Amino acid sequence: MLHSWLSHGPGGTTATSEDVRTLALDVLAFAGFQKSYPWQSQQAMKERTASTYRDSLAIILQNVLIILVLPARLFSMPFVPKQWQQVGWALRTFKKYMLDQIDDEKRSISEGEAGSKTLVSNLVRAVENQQSTVAGSGLQALKPLSVDEILGNIFVFNFAGHDTTAITFATAIYSLVAYPEVQDWISEEINFYLPDDDSSTWQYEKTFPKLQRCLAVLVSHTSLFLLALAKHKTESLLRFHLSM
Repeated sequence: MLHSWLSHGPGGTTATSEDVRTLALDVLAFAGFQKSYPWQSQQAMKERTASTYRDSLAIILQNVLIILVLPARLFSMPFVPKQWQQVGWALRTFKKYMLDQIDDEKRSISEGEAGSKTLVSNLVRAVENQQSTVAGSGLQALKPLSVDEILGNIFVFNFAGHDTTAITFATAIYSLVAYPEVQDWISEEINFYLPDDDSSTWQYEKTFPKLQRCLAVLVSHTSLFLLALAKHKTESLLRFHLSM
């Protein structure tokens, strides 16, 4: 993303908010399914044919309102607009990715392999561990999560996490541009804990808890700007209802 922005030269870029949404998609794709993709700007993604899990997730999040209102089978009908047919492709592709991941995780459990530590892995293993614990204790069995409930949890994770992550990234970047002294403050911390520029040597589990300054910046933006946006939307809705 940084190289893409620098390629615009001294004029800079006006695609910050759109590109951080792509960055948020990449974060969710790796956290949920351990799928990693090369960076592409939002404009580049629009210009090519959708074909990956990330593409399907992006289309679903962009059209989530009509997906929630209309039946899923409608998007596969031949007479609907091309954009809706693309939504149908995204729904089928996304579900297939999720079901394949669930099946792979169940196979890994049956073969005694370690989990991938993704969201899907944790959900599937939690269900399996619950069933094993109940069976071994003789207690009355609790109803485990069904496949549809696992899929629902994954969707909520992506739906709720995408805008929150993207808005936090965007506002943090704008603020760092406005306050270079804060840039220097967190840069000092990052350079101290990650002196090597080779990212393959970085150990996330050990380093992330130490980055307290970075965490302070992100938490402050999550608290201040997301609450401000929620307040603005609430007040706008209230004015709309009062004017009716």
